[in-house]
Amino acid sequence: MKLIIILAILVVAVLICDKYERKLPPPISWIYALWKKFSHVLGIIMSFLILTILWIVGFGMYAIVIRVITLPKRFKAEPDSYWIDCEPTTVESMKHQF
Repeated sequence: MKLIIILAILVVAVLICDKYERKLPPPISWIYALWKKFSHVLGIIMSFLILTILWIVGFGMYAIVIRVITLPKRFKAEPDSYWIDCEPTTVESMKHQF
């Protein structure tokens, strides 16, 4: 419970610093500037890690499922040709071929 209260106080402090950034006294403005640089670097690293994990897990699972589903098709023998011989019975059967 204490941790949640401390985090809430920090969030409120950052929001206040963000709103009044130009009016902050020098020591607080320096700390806030360092915090912004650190959070930017942390955001880049975290987004890279999260997106990499999602990419590997998401597309990895998709690839595994597709390979399992298409596995029986790999062992099926394909015919030499799909050509079907057919003899026309009447002249009328050749009228509308397409």
